[in-house]
Amino acid sequence: MELTIAGVGARLGGRWVVDGVDATPPPGCLTGLLGPNGAGKTTLLRLVAGLLEPAAGAVLVSDPGALDPGPTVPVHTMARQVRARHVALLEQSSDAAVPLSVREVVALGRIPYRTLWGTDTDAGAVDRALAAASATHLAERPWATLSGGERQRVHIARALAQEPSLLLLDEPTNHLDVSAQLALLGFVRGLGVTTVAALHDLNLAAAYCEHVLVLSEGRLAAAGSPADVLTPALVRDVYGVDAHVLTHPTTGRPVIAYSPPGAADS
Repeated sequence: MELTIAGVGARLGGRWVVDGVDATPPPGCLTGLLGPNGAGKTTLLRLVAGLLEPAAGAVLVSDPGALDPGPTVPVHTMARQVRARHVALLEQSSDAAVPLSVREVVALGRIPYRTLWGTDTDAGAVDRALAAASATHLAERPWATLSGGERQRVHIARALAQEPSLLLLDEPTNHLDVSAQLALLGFVRGLGVTTVAALHDLNLAAAYCEHVLVLSEGRLAAAGSPADVLTPALVRDVYGVDAHVLTHPTTGRPVIAYSPPGAADS
């Protein structure tokens, strides 16, 4: 799905929390949405998902009903059911226990496809989503018995069951160990679905994202490839931290080495 964020802004509590953001994440790629706490990442994701109507600008997506992908429509004007079939948002997940099996949790992603008679137009989508997320072996497990990493993978499967053209993830690596973080982002990157993921870890973004957007106080501070964007000057200006940017010996991607406060520059 083509996505254009055109001068979008949102006001909450009488102030601009997202202010004039222009960006075009590349289709079919993983874009990292970066920035310190309070920068506006979650609000921007909710604007892109169509859950918030922008106070300025628009979030435009290619019209899913058009044969030619050229026409675009403001995402918040799409009918809710249509939008839910094409845009999936995974917000920061809670650890709430629900009396459901994994298969039943993933099947929640099929709600937008239910007919007036309560039937799903493609019951096999749940099995395909479980398989795509490498979670088929978890299908009959009670949700409450899963580890944090397993739950995140099932959340992804639930989103994939929607068969979205645009996948939005809000801090999907929270509470995961290093192995699970790497596996999850590697999996998401390999989906080939236009994806925007809010991330706190700059090194994870540098390792797995093809494109990054950096927010600072609601404004877009930089956009582009991690190698072009994640510079010592950017890290200092946006995060207030001194850092050296190195090159990974295997992948050639940037690696950010932070300097402790008060440490002398080398």
